[in-house]
Amino acid sequence: MTEDKSKPNPVLNFFSLSDDYERRARFLPAVLTVLVALPVAMAFGIEMMQFVTLLTTGVGIGAVLAVGISHLASALGNRLQKKLWPDWPYDAPTNQWLKPDNAARSQQQKKQWYGTIKAVTGLDIAKLAKSDDGEEARRVINDAVSKVRSRLWKQDGPATDLVRLRNIDYGYARNLTGLRVIWIPAALLSCAGCWVAWWKLDGHILWAVLSTVLLCILPLVGVFVLPGYVRQKADYYAEAFFAAMERLNADENAA
Repeated sequence: MTEDKSKPNPVLNFFSLSDDYERRARFLPAVLTVLVALPVAMAFGIEMMQFVTLLTTGVGIGAVLAVGISHLASALGNRLQKKLWPDWPYDAPTNQWLKPDNAARSQQQKKQWYGTIKAVTGLDIAKLAKSDDGEEARRVINDAVSKVRSRLWKQDGPATDLVRLRNIDYGYARNLTGLRVIWIPAALLSCAGCWVAWWKLDGHILWAVLSTVLLCILPLVGVFVLPGYVRQKADYYAEAFFAAMERLNADENAA
C-alpha cells in the first residue's frame, strides 16, 4: 500500500511526525504498546479505539500525545541499544566490520572497503590498521562511517533507498524491543484486570482468555526473540550501507 503524500497531516507535520522514520520506527511501536492494554479496556467497556484513533489522526491533543509516545519509544530504544552495544557507535556493525581484527568479514572485503572509503572520504583506514594506535583507528573508522552516511543521505537511487529502509527497520525493531519495559508489565496488568472484570463485573471471558494468551507470549518474545531480531536488523543495515557506499563510489568514478 502506497502512502498518499499529497495530503500530509498538517498537525503531525508541525510536530515532525510526517516522515517515514518518525511514523514507522517511533510512532508505530508506541501505538502497538498502547494496544497491549486493549483487552482490559474492552473488558471494562472503555472505548479505547477512540483514543487510538485520536493518536493516529493527530488531531489536537492527539498530536501532542503522538509526539510524546514517539519520543518515549526513541528514548527506550536508545537505552536498549546501549545494552546491546555498550560502546555504541564504536561497536555497531558498520564500525566493527571495518576493524582489522574483526572476523565478521574477510580481509579481502575489508581492503576493498578501505579503498572505497579512502576514495569517498579521504580517510585512510588501511594505513592506520598497520599501526599500534587502536584508539585512533577506531576514531577514524567512526569518522569514515559518519562521512559516508552523510553523503548517502544526500543521494537518491535504489541503493540509498534500501539503506533508508533498513534504517527504518532497525529503528522499529530497536524501539519496539526497548518498549518491552512498558508492554510486558502492561500485559500483566491487562490480564489481571480482565479476570477481575470477568469475575466481579460479569465481563466477557473472551477478553480474559485473550489477555492470558498475550501474557504467555509477549514476555517470551520480548526477552528471547526481539533482542536477536534487533541485532539481525543492524546487520542488514550494515550490509545495505556498504553496498550503497560502493555504488556511490562507482557512480562518482563513472561521472
